[in-house]
Amino acid sequence: MTRETTALLEAFEHLPIGEKRAFTEEVLRRLLPFDSGPLENEEIGTVSSALFQLLDGQDENTTSR
Repeated sequence: MTRETTALLEAFEHLPIGEKRAFTEEVLRRLLPFDSGPLENEEIGTVSSALFQLLDGQDENTTSR
């Protein structure tokens, strides 16, 4: 991974949860269409659940301060 990519990821970690979501949506929008090959429904469900759980946990930590 390049230094630039690492710097972007570190900056991402410091964003408020709403900005993280907006940034993620924009990155995904720019990547589409992206052919990563067929994904199984189970893979999509697992990754989606993990992502939303992570974001919800970060949101709870941010709002409880």
